[in-house]
Amino acid sequence: MKERTSRWLWWGTWLLWLLAWGWHLSTLGRVPDGLFHDEAYNALDALRIGKDGYWPAFLPGNFGREPLMVYVMAASLRLFGTSSIWAVRLPAALGWGLTFPALYWLLREMFPRRARLYWTFAAPLLLTSLWFAINAHYAIRTSWFVLLETLFFAALWRVWRRGTPRAAVLAGLFGGLVFYTYLANRLIPLILLPMLLFALWQRRERLRERVPLLALVMLVALGVMLPALVHFARYPEDFTTRTSQVALIMGEGRADAPNRVLAILENGRRVVAMFFAHGDENPRNNIPGRPALTWFSFPLLLAGLLVALRRPNGRHLFLLAWLGVMLLPTWLTEYAPSFQRAVGALPPLAVLLAAGGVALWQGGAVALARVAARPHMRTRGLAVWGVVLALLVAGEGVASLRAFRQWAAMPALYYAFDGGLTRVGQYLASLPGDAVVYLSPTRVQHPTLQFFLNAAPAPPQVRAFDGRSVLVARPGQDAIYTVIVHEDFRFELMAPWLWPDLELTPERTFVAPDGTPYAKVFRVPASARLRTPQFAADVRWSDHIRLLGYDPINCCTYRPGAIIYLQLWWEAVGGTSQRAWTVFTHLLNAEGQQVSGKDCEPGCGTFPTSVWVPGERVVAEYQIPIPPDLPPGEYTLEVGLYDWRTGQRLPLADGTGDAVMLGRVRVAR
Repeated sequence: MKERTSRWLWWGTWLLWLLAWGWHLSTLGRVPDGLFHDEAYNALDALRIGKDGYWPAFLPGNFGREPLMVYVMAASLRLFGTSSIWAVRLPAALGWGLTFPALYWLLREMFPRRARLYWTFAAPLLLTSLWFAINAHYAIRTSWFVLLETLFFAALWRVWRRGTPRAAVLAGLFGGLVFYTYLANRLIPLILLPMLLFALWQRRERLRERVPLLALVMLVALGVMLPALVHFARYPEDFTTRTSQVALIMGEGRADAPNRVLAILENGRRVVAMFFAHGDENPRNNIPGRPALTWFSFPLLLAGLLVALRRPNGRHLFLLAWLGVMLLPTWLTEYAPSFQRAVGALPPLAVLLAAGGVALWQGGAVALARVAARPHMRTRGLAVWGVVLALLVAGEGVASLRAFRQWAAMPALYYAFDGGLTRVGQYLASLPGDAVVYLSPTRVQHPTLQFFLNAAPAPPQVRAFDGRSVLVARPGQDAIYTVIVHEDFRFELMAPWLWPDLELTPERTFVAPDGTPYAKVFRVPASARLRTPQFAADVRWSDHIRLLGYDPINCCTYRPGAIIYLQLWWEAVGGTSQRAWTVFTHLLNAEGQQVSGKDCEPGCGTFPTSVWVPGERVVAEYQIPIPPDLPPGEYTLEVGLYDWRTGQRLPLADGTGDAVMLGRVRVAR
């Protein structure tokens, strides 16, 4: 009976793994809804892999990334489609699924006689963990780090137990590959160091026997790591950039030493609390604030920690070192706790939970054997105790599965995973290549947009501007304006001013889960009449720049403390500027002295002169504050352009100067 039950649990756990993995694979394209910035950034790099000899050992963009998962993603995109969100996320789900056989291998090496018993506790808890499940739906590097660190330690334990060269080569291969997964890989030596000291103290003879094989592990690992090591030798800043940005004890501008110590102590409290009190606040990693574990698993973790601390053998010391070291990336960095940074702690946490479950099971059996007078009473009592432990595991699992459904349905994920921007990118990629398309206010260089545009066979050339400070029109041509109204509220207000005869209605609206509009698509026909500036001008600067006129809104008398809203009408003449010139607008007094002004590239840099093309009208707004103590009188508006890098002004085309006086405004009390 006991053997049949054991087999049932064994096969049932593997069946649960297959079902969970299949469900993750089937939902990758729609959970979560959208392709987040970092996912799209990885996908863009994956599309470049192998082209023009591009085989990077490290990806310096986006604060620096290890490339292994991006290589797997490159293969996935080539197999399943270069515009598929499912293909982008497939590597993450593969890493998640393969971790479970790797974990079982680790248990076989660490606990060869009780591996199946440990597995029946560890696998369901890890399978249903919200913390780990999110890694299967999020195209970042963490799931491959968990997989490779588990494989590395499993192979290393096999080297220690069996002493085979093949295991040493595998351990070196996995140890080298883990260096290409995630930043936390650099802490693995801190796990191995206490194990080495323990072996010197307790297992010196075994260590002496294994030295040649451990040297082989190191040699193979260094060989695999060599391309990355060469890269870091050439570009040492890539090795430290991300660490210096997030570490509490590094980088310029950090707090002084006493405050750093207090911050580290506070982070330590948060990291401990993340398991049962308050977890990660980032909706991309967690239901904000939900702890990593529920109180169902508290007895299991407590028992596992007590066993590891009361019996400090090599296996238990290893688990404690692994758990503690892999919590350092969140403990010693900003915004603790971060489940993403602490993801390396998941395997030892699962094994400790399993150790607690096994200890409680065996402890219950021993206790019942002592107090139960008859064999059938012991059998029944043990069955009841087994049901209690099963309910603890099942309770943790059910609570976590419900949490995953809650997480997947959170409205916040629409914005956290750029769901709206994903729909906009797919729409833009579907437009014909010869369409005149404008986007506001997001830059077209955003990775989510670029991924879909790059994957399209003949995408349009999308030109982006920030409609909150600049408007762009193309008279005499049909134009499509895609406006993210969630951010740009101003375009809809200003469009009737710019095209006074046009009844502007959206031909398409993208709606967020809460029912509010996220983006709208407007079509302006070639026949739409474009208004002209209130004050016409014809001033030409060199480098293809022409001022057509200006509109001082609420012209032309103001009070001290008010703001002059100045609309400048520009166009490119005969070509595109070679530089991104900064426009200055000065308010001058009667003596020619500047009393106020505003300097900014058109659109505050979102539509610089270097991207203007002939035929466009660029209407840029400059808000010039009037000082509250400015004396009443008449003042002059002066406009010109200069290079902010050098301060060099752009001369007028006729050589008569470098600025133009537009007109006068009156300041009255």
